Amino acid sequence: MCKPASMMMGVVMVLVGYAITGCENARNGDVKADFLAEHPGYTVVEISAGEGNGSTVYNHIRFSKPGASLVCEVVWGYQQAKPRWRVFYKSEPALPGSLCKGCSPKPCR
Repeated sequence: MCKPASMMMGVVMVLVGYAITGCENARNGDVKADFLAEHPGYTVVEISAGEGNGSTVYNHIRFSKPGASLVCEVVWGYQQAKPRWRVFYKSEPALPGSLCKGCSPKPCR
């Protein structure tokens, strides 16, 4: 049985971890805004941070085009800059899961 104090400490540790991670990476809201600025009308389904280090992160963006049910994925690389992170890499659209390192990208049509 967990004691309330140890449960509280666990919650605090998780929140601190999220706060640190959120400060170090390009924020999902910024990534989504950047993507939608280039692709108005698209629907962003999911954004997840993939590879990277403290100053570089590759975001996997899953999206669908207007009127389409097919979900595609792109990877946008961000580098830390001031006043905000900047995009330095954009992959071609592919089927989700085929943009991993060492994978063969499958075009999304």
